Amino acid sequence: MTTISEVWIPSPHYSTSRGPYNKIVFHTTEGAMRIRDLGSWFQNPSAQCSSHHGADNYEAGVFGAYVYENYKAWTQGNANPYCLSIELCAYASWSRDTWLNSKATLVNNAAQWLSYMVGKYGIPWTVLSNSQAQDPNVRGICQHVNFGSWGSGHHDCGSGFPMDVVLDKARNWGGSRPPETVTPPKGMNMSSASAFDYVNRLHFAAVNQRGEVCYKGPAGNWYPISTDAGNKALSGLAMAICPPGTNARWPNGDITITFTRDRDDNVCTWQKGVDDPGQWVLTARGGSYQ
Repeated sequence: MTTISEVWIPSPHYSTSRGPYNKIVFHTTEGAMRIRDLGSWFQNPSAQCSSHHGADNYEAGVFGAYVYENYKAWTQGNANPYCLSIELCAYASWSRDTWLNSKATLVNNAAQWLSYMVGKYGIPWTVLSNSQAQDPNVRGICQHVNFGSWGSGHHDCGSGFPMDVVLDKARNWGGSRPPETVTPPKGMNMSSASAFDYVNRLHFAAVNQRGEVCYKGPAGNWYPISTDAGNKALSGLAMAICPPGTNARWPNGDITITFTRDRDDNVCTWQKGVDDPGQWVLTARGGSYQ
Protein backbone atom coordinates (compact mmCIF):
# COMPACT_ATOMS: atom_id res chain seq x y z
CA MET A 1 0.00 0.00 0.00
CA THR A 2 1.16 3.54 -0.74
CA THR A 3 2.46 5.49 2.27
CA ILE A 4 2.68 9.25 2.75
CA SER A 5 4.88 11.59 4.80
CA GLU A 6 2.90 14.00 7.00
CA VAL A 7 3.59 17.34 8.65
CA TRP A 8 1.24 17.45 11.66
CA ILE A 9 -0.41 20.87 12.07
CA PRO A 10 -3.51 20.12 14.16
CA SER A 11 -6.67 22.13 13.63
CA PRO A 12 -9.21 22.65 16.43
CA HIS A 13 -12.02 22.54 13.88
CA TYR A 14 -13.27 18.95 13.69
CA SER A 15 -15.85 16.55 15.14
CA THR A 16 -15.14 13.23 16.81
CA SER A 17 -18.34 11.66 15.46
CA ARG A 18 -18.68 10.75 11.79
CA GLY A 19 -20.42 8.40 9.41
CA PRO A 20 -18.73 5.76 7.23
CA TYR A 21 -15.98 7.15 5.02
CA ASN A 22 -17.43 6.48 1.57
CA LYS A 23 -15.90 9.26 -0.49
CA ILE A 24 -12.44 10.63 -1.33
CA VAL A 25 -12.73 14.34 -2.12
CA PHE A 26 -10.44 16.88 -3.79
CA HIS A 27 -10.61 20.59 -2.97
CA THR A 28 -8.62 23.70 -3.92
CA THR A 29 -7.57 26.25 -1.31
CA GLU A 30 -8.26 29.38 -3.39
CA GLY A 31 -5.54 31.15 -1.43
CA ALA A 32 -2.89 29.33 0.60
CA MET A 33 -0.14 28.02 -1.68
CA ARG A 34 1.87 26.05 0.89
CA ILE A 35 0.74 23.31 3.27
CA ARG A 36 2.18 25.12 6.29
CA ASP A 37 0.32 28.35 5.48
CA LEU A 38 -2.84 26.30 5.05
CA GLY A 39 -2.22 24.71 8.45
CA SER A 40 -1.89 28.14 10.05
CA TRP A 41 -5.25 29.13 8.60
CA PHE A 42 -6.92 25.95 9.83
CA GLN A 43 -5.60 26.74 13.32
CA ASN A 44 -7.15 30.22 13.27
CA PRO A 45 -10.18 30.32 15.63
CA SER A 46 -12.15 32.36 13.09
CA ALA A 47 -11.59 29.87 10.27
CA GLN A 48 -14.17 27.29 11.41
CA CYS A 49 -12.96 24.91 8.69
CA SER A 50 -10.41 22.17 8.19
CA SER A 51 -9.39 19.22 6.03
CA HIS A 52 -7.71 15.90 6.73
CA HIS A 53 -4.73 16.67 4.49
CA GLY A 54 -3.20 19.31 2.23
CA ALA A 55 -0.70 19.21 -0.63
CA ASP A 56 1.26 21.89 -2.48
CA ASN A 57 3.49 22.29 -5.52
CA TYR A 58 6.67 22.76 -3.49
CA GLU A 59 7.13 19.63 -1.38
CA ALA A 60 6.98 16.36 -3.28
CA GLY A 61 5.55 13.51 -1.23
CA VAL A 62 4.95 15.66 1.85
CA PHE A 63 1.41 16.36 3.08
CA GLY A 64 -0.05 18.66 5.67
CA ALA A 65 -2.08 16.70 8.23
CA TYR A 66 -4.67 18.81 10.04
CA VAL A 67 -7.36 16.42 11.33
CA TYR A 68 -6.99 12.76 12.32
CA GLU A 69 -8.51 10.52 9.66
CA ASN A 70 -10.81 8.92 12.22
CA TYR A 71 -12.36 12.34 12.93
CA LYS A 72 -14.66 14.46 10.77
CA ALA A 73 -13.03 17.45 9.05
CA TRP A 74 -15.08 20.54 8.26
CA THR A 75 -14.74 21.28 4.55
CA GLN A 76 -17.78 20.12 2.55
CA GLY A 77 -20.92 20.98 4.50
CA ASN A 78 -23.45 18.18 4.89
CA ALA A 79 -21.06 15.74 3.19
CA ASN A 80 -18.47 16.04 5.99
CA PRO A 81 -19.40 12.82 7.84
CA TYR A 82 -18.74 10.64 4.79
CA CYS A 83 -15.58 12.18 3.33
CA LEU A 84 -11.81 11.92 3.43
CA SER A 85 -10.63 15.27 2.14
CA ILE A 86 -7.53 16.96 0.79
CA GLU A 87 -7.00 20.65 0.04
CA LEU A 88 -4.78 21.17 -2.98
CA CYS A 89 -2.93 24.48 -2.73
CA ALA A 90 -4.37 25.72 -6.00
CA TYR A 91 -7.07 27.77 -7.70
CA ALA A 92 -10.18 26.38 -9.39
CA SER A 93 -9.57 28.85 -12.23
CA TRP A 94 -6.40 27.05 -13.33
CA SER A 95 -6.55 25.53 -16.80
CA ARG A 96 -5.69 21.93 -17.58
CA ASP A 97 -2.53 23.20 -19.26
CA THR A 98 -1.48 25.00 -16.06
CA TRP A 99 -2.03 21.89 -13.95
CA LEU A 100 -0.10 19.60 -16.28
CA ASN A 101 2.74 21.89 -17.34
CA SER A 102 3.60 23.96 -14.28
CA LYS A 103 2.03 22.11 -11.32
CA ALA A 104 3.45 18.62 -11.88
CA THR A 105 4.54 18.21 -8.24
CA LEU A 106 1.04 19.03 -7.03
CA VAL A 107 -0.55 16.63 -9.54
CA ASN A 108 1.83 13.86 -8.38
CA ASN A 109 1.05 14.65 -4.74
CA ALA A 110 -2.68 14.42 -5.47
CA ALA A 111 -2.12 11.02 -7.09
CA GLN A 112 0.02 9.71 -4.24
CA TRP A 113 -2.57 10.77 -1.67
CA LEU A 114 -5.38 9.19 -3.70
CA SER A 115 -3.45 5.93 -3.97
CA TYR A 116 -2.91 5.99 -0.20
CA MET A 117 -6.59 6.58 0.59
CA VAL A 118 -7.90 3.98 -1.84
CA GLY A 119 -5.49 1.39 -0.49
CA LYS A 120 -6.12 2.17 3.17
CA TYR A 121 -9.91 2.41 3.11
CA GLY A 122 -10.80 0.14 0.19
CA ILE A 123 -12.76 2.85 -1.60
CA PRO A 124 -13.41 1.97 -5.27
CA TRP A 125 -11.79 3.83 -8.17
CA THR A 126 -15.23 5.03 -9.31
CA VAL A 127 -15.41 8.73 -10.27
CA LEU A 128 -18.79 9.84 -8.95
CA SER A 129 -21.45 11.81 -10.79
CA ASN A 130 -23.18 14.67 -8.98
CA SER A 131 -26.10 12.48 -7.91
CA GLN A 132 -23.76 9.72 -6.72
CA ALA A 133 -21.62 12.19 -4.78
CA GLN A 134 -24.72 13.55 -3.05
CA ASP A 135 -25.81 10.08 -1.94
CA PRO A 136 -24.07 9.35 1.40
CA ASN A 137 -24.12 5.60 0.71
CA VAL A 138 -22.33 5.63 -2.66
CA ARG A 139 -18.57 5.05 -2.46
CA GLY A 140 -16.02 6.59 -4.80
CA ILE A 141 -13.97 9.65 -5.74
CA CYS A 142 -15.16 13.18 -6.47
CA GLN A 143 -14.47 16.91 -6.27
CA HIS A 144 -16.09 19.47 -3.98
CA VAL A 145 -18.18 20.82 -6.86
CA ASN A 146 -19.99 17.48 -7.22
CA PHE A 147 -21.78 18.00 -3.89
CA GLY A 148 -23.70 21.07 -5.07
CA SER A 149 -25.63 22.94 -2.39
CA TRP A 150 -25.57 19.82 -0.16
CA GLY A 151 -21.83 20.38 0.18
CA SER A 152 -21.96 24.18 0.56
CA GLY A 153 -22.21 25.02 -3.13
CA HIS A 154 -18.51 25.38 -3.99
CA HIS A 155 -17.03 25.06 -7.50
CA ASP A 156 -13.61 23.54 -6.81
CA CYS A 157 -11.49 21.94 -8.20
CA GLY A 158 -12.59 23.60 -11.47
CA SER A 159 -13.10 22.36 -15.02
CA GLY A 160 -9.35 22.31 -15.71
CA PHE A 161 -8.49 19.86 -12.94
CA PRO A 162 -6.95 16.77 -14.65
CA MET A 163 -8.82 14.08 -12.72
CA ASP A 164 -8.05 11.52 -15.44
CA VAL A 165 -4.30 12.07 -15.05
CA VAL A 166 -4.48 11.94 -11.26
CA LEU A 167 -6.44 8.66 -11.44
CA ASP A 168 -3.99 7.14 -13.91
CA LYS A 169 -0.97 8.07 -11.81
CA ALA A 170 -2.66 6.88 -8.62
CA ARG A 171 -3.57 3.48 -10.07
CA ASN A 172 -0.01 2.98 -11.26
CA TRP A 173 1.74 4.91 -8.51
CA GLY A 174 5.21 5.88 -9.67
CA GLY A 175 4.01 7.31 -12.96
CA SER A 176 1.60 6.89 -15.85
CA ARG A 177 2.07 4.19 -18.47
CA PRO A 178 1.03 5.68 -21.82
CA PRO A 179 0.56 2.91 -24.38
CA GLU A 180 2.35 4.75 -27.16
CA THR A 181 5.68 4.62 -25.26
CA VAL A 182 5.96 0.82 -25.14
CA THR A 183 6.95 -1.57 -27.92
CA PRO A 184 4.52 -4.48 -28.33
CA PRO A 185 5.99 -7.96 -28.40
CA LYS A 186 6.32 -9.49 -31.83
CA GLY A 187 3.15 -11.16 -33.07
CA MET A 188 0.81 -9.52 -30.52
CA ASN A 189 -2.72 -8.68 -31.72
CA MET A 190 -2.91 -4.90 -31.21
CA SER A 191 -5.85 -2.78 -32.32
CA SER A 192 -6.90 0.86 -32.31
CA ALA A 193 -9.81 3.12 -33.21
CA SER A 194 -10.70 6.80 -33.45
CA ALA A 195 -13.80 8.97 -33.89
CA PHE A 196 -14.76 12.64 -34.18
CA ASP A 197 -17.23 14.14 -31.72
CA TYR A 198 -20.00 16.66 -32.40
CA VAL A 199 -17.58 19.64 -32.44
CA ASN A 200 -15.06 17.85 -34.67
CA ARG A 201 -12.58 16.88 -31.95
CA LEU A 202 -10.75 13.59 -32.46
CA HIS A 203 -10.78 10.86 -29.79
CA PHE A 204 -8.59 7.73 -29.78
CA ALA A 205 -8.67 4.24 -28.27
CA ALA A 206 -6.03 1.49 -28.38
CA VAL A 207 -5.04 -1.79 -26.76
CA ASN A 208 -1.55 -1.71 -25.24
CA GLN A 209 0.85 -4.61 -24.70
CA ARG A 210 -0.63 -5.37 -21.28
CA GLY A 211 -4.06 -5.93 -22.80
CA GLU A 212 -5.41 -2.68 -21.34
CA VAL A 213 -7.96 -0.74 -23.36
CA CYS A 214 -6.71 2.85 -23.30
CA TYR A 215 -8.24 6.17 -24.27
CA LYS A 216 -6.89 9.57 -25.30
CA GLY A 217 -9.12 12.61 -25.49
CA PRO A 218 -8.62 15.68 -27.71
CA ALA A 219 -6.45 17.53 -25.19
CA GLY A 220 -5.46 14.77 -22.78
CA ASN A 221 -2.99 11.96 -22.31
CA TRP A 222 -3.39 8.21 -22.79
CA TYR A 223 -4.79 6.32 -19.81
CA PRO A 224 -6.36 2.86 -19.31
CA ILE A 225 -10.16 2.88 -18.97
CA SER A 226 -9.88 -0.16 -16.69
CA THR A 227 -6.88 -1.81 -15.04
CA ASP A 228 -8.98 -4.74 -13.78
CA ALA A 229 -7.16 -7.94 -14.76
CA GLY A 230 -10.54 -9.49 -15.64
CA ASN A 231 -11.21 -6.85 -18.30
CA LYS A 232 -8.09 -7.16 -20.45
CA ALA A 233 -8.69 -7.18 -24.18
CA LEU A 234 -8.24 -10.23 -26.37
CA SER A 235 -8.89 -8.61 -29.72
CA GLY A 236 -11.13 -6.21 -31.55
CA LEU A 237 -11.72 -2.58 -30.69
CA ALA A 238 -14.38 -0.17 -31.91
CA MET A 239 -15.31 3.38 -30.94
CA ALA A 240 -18.50 5.33 -31.56
CA ILE A 241 -19.56 8.81 -30.43
CA CYS A 242 -23.23 9.78 -30.15
CA PRO A 243 -24.31 13.43 -30.38
CA PRO A 244 -26.00 15.42 -27.60
CA GLY A 245 -29.56 14.46 -26.76
CA THR A 246 -29.32 10.76 -27.63
CA ASN A 247 -28.54 9.41 -24.16
CA ALA A 248 -30.26 10.75 -21.03
CA ARG A 249 -27.36 9.65 -18.85
CA TRP A 250 -24.89 11.82 -20.80
CA PRO A 251 -26.92 14.68 -22.33
CA ASN A 252 -23.86 16.28 -23.95
CA GLY A 253 -23.07 13.13 -25.93
CA ASP A 254 -21.34 9.86 -25.09
CA ILE A 255 -18.35 7.76 -26.19
CA THR A 256 -18.72 3.99 -26.57
CA ILE A 257 -15.72 1.64 -26.73
CA THR A 258 -16.31 -2.06 -27.47
CA PHE A 259 -13.81 -4.92 -27.34
CA THR A 260 -13.60 -8.68 -26.80
CA ARG A 261 -12.46 -9.63 -23.31
CA ASP A 262 -9.53 -12.01 -22.91
CA ARG A 263 -10.91 -13.88 -19.88
CA ASP A 264 -14.10 -15.29 -21.38
CA ASP A 265 -14.54 -14.00 -24.96
CA ASN A 266 -17.33 -11.70 -23.77
CA VAL A 267 -17.90 -8.57 -25.85
CA CYS A 268 -17.68 -5.60 -23.43
CA THR A 269 -19.02 -2.09 -23.88
CA TRP A 270 -17.61 0.85 -21.90
CA GLN A 271 -19.14 4.32 -22.02
CA LYS A 272 -18.59 7.81 -20.66
CA GLY A 273 -19.79 11.32 -21.40
CA VAL A 274 -17.82 13.16 -24.07
CA ASP A 275 -16.74 15.86 -21.61
CA ASP A 276 -16.74 13.80 -18.39
CA PRO A 277 -13.10 13.12 -17.35
CA GLY A 278 -12.40 9.56 -16.28
CA GLN A 279 -16.00 8.45 -15.72
CA TRP A 280 -15.98 5.19 -17.72
CA VAL A 281 -18.84 2.79 -16.97
CA LEU A 282 -19.16 -0.86 -18.05
CA THR A 283 -22.66 -0.66 -19.52
CA ALA A 284 -22.97 -3.99 -21.34
CA ARG A 285 -21.33 -7.40 -21.58
CA GLY A 286 -22.46 -9.82 -24.26
CA GLY A 287 -22.13 -13.59 -23.98
CA SER A 288 -19.28 -15.54 -25.47
CA TYR A 289 -19.59 -16.01 -29.23
CA GLN A 290 -17.80 -19.38 -29.11
